[in-house]
Amino acid sequence: MEYKEFVKSYKNFPKEGVLFWDFTYLLKDVEARKRAIEEIKQFLKEKKVDKIAAIESKGFTIGSILAYELNVPLVLIRKPNLIPGKYYSESFVKEYGTAEYQIKEDSIQKDENVVIVYDIMAGSGASKAGINLVEKCGGKVTGLVYITELEYLKGREELKGYNIFSLVKVSEKK
Repeated sequence: MEYKEFVKSYKNFPKEGVLFWDFTYLLKDVEARKRAIEEIKQFLKEKKVDKIAAIESKGFTIGSILAYELNVPLVLIRKPNLIPGKYYSESFVKEYGTAEYQIKEDSIQKDENVVIVYDIMAGSGASKAGINLVEKCGGKVTGLVYITELEYLKGREELKGYNIFSLVKVSEKK
C-alpha cells in the first residue's frame, strides 16, 4: 500500500521556516492503519522485542497499538516534567531548536530488547536521545520504527548500525 497520501506537510508550522509533517490522516483511515501496523509487525517478525518504547506524543499512538499487537509492555519517553519519581534525561538538538526527553529509571531492565517508535525521523537528534535513554536503563535497541522518514535531512546516516523501518520516505523538502 502507498502511504504517502496519509502524510501531509504544512509550511511554517510550528514556526516560520519549518515544514511540519502530519501523519494523523493514517490514524483516521482504519484500513490503512491496520495495513501499516501489519507491515511494521512484519519488519519486527524476526527481531526479539521485549518492550516498545514510544516517543512523545505522536509515537504513543502507533507504539501503543504495536505493544498491544505484540503483547509486550509499552514504555513512554516523555517531555520534561511529566514523569514522577526517578528518571533519566537526555537533551538533544532538533530541526528548529533544542529539546529534552525523559524516561523512568526502572522502565527497562538490563539487556531487554527494545524497539523505539516515533512518528518521524527528521534529523537524528530525537532518535539518538531515545536510544541513549534506553541504554541508560540498560536496554538494547533492536529497532527504530517511524511512519515518516525525511531522507533529505539524512538522519539515517547518523543511525548506522540500527535496524530502521519507515513507512513513508520523503526524499526532498516540498
